[in-house]
Amino acid sequence: MQVITIVQTKGGSGKTTSAMLIASAALDAGRRVTLFDGDVNAQLGRWRDSFELAAWDAVKKPAWPEALTILSPPETVDDLLVLLEGEERRGVDMVVIDTRPGTHTDTEDFCLLSDLVLIPARPVFAEWEMTHRAVLWMDDLRASIAEGERFPAVRVLVMDAGAKIIDAATREGGMSLLPKRDQDVLMEILQLDHLDVIVPHSKILEQLGFHGPLGPAAAANARTPGGRLMAEAITRQIEVGRLLLAGIDEAVSV
Repeated sequence: MQVITIVQTKGGSGKTTSAMLIASAALDAGRRVTLFDGDVNAQLGRWRDSFELAAWDAVKKPAWPEALTILSPPETVDDLLVLLEGEERRGVDMVVIDTRPGTHTDTEDFCLLSDLVLIPARPVFAEWEMTHRAVLWMDDLRASIAEGERFPAVRVLVMDAGAKIIDAATREGGMSLLPKRDQDVLMEILQLDHLDVIVPHSKILEQLGFHGPLGPAAAANARTPGGRLMAEAITRQIEVGRLLLAGIDEAVSV
């Protein structure tokens, strides 16, 4: 069972969106997933409620996937260990823990129990300092444990990137199209250990509370007259999620 903890030192950085996208991709791949919502705003914990309350109009809303469970983390690390062992026994393949912003001791406990720590990073100047601080925090945490002790892989995930950012990162000469400040930030991020996928800005991802897990949403729209374009848009985000999942699998296996 893979355990992934998502951290950032500030709110609004894409932690919850990352968790939802990872869960959608894992479900689409046939995996059983449990999400833990440790964030203060509990957006992930309300995901199912938001989905159930959303008015889908002409599209017949699918049932919430039985393979996806959302829980609140227990108060102690010992209780979390017991809970993780229980999830593994019942056949869960992946656990994703969304954490509250800031550098908290309980978040460090989550990280130390994980196979991968994921740091979402929006590639803009105003967010760079927070991403850098999160990376240094993980470096300090690694230095605090005994030599030879197990420590999770740590990767940055570039989130909510515009078309110019993606071109700059993936196409020869694309970097020159960015303002100098954005060039510098993107170069700094790409020099960190990062997953080889960039999650583009998307209205679909902004509305995950409405759509719910993306695989069932795509299938429901595809079955509805006039729903083809929405189904295609959602499917494009699932494809990004598949690349993200492949990157996670690779990082965990190292």
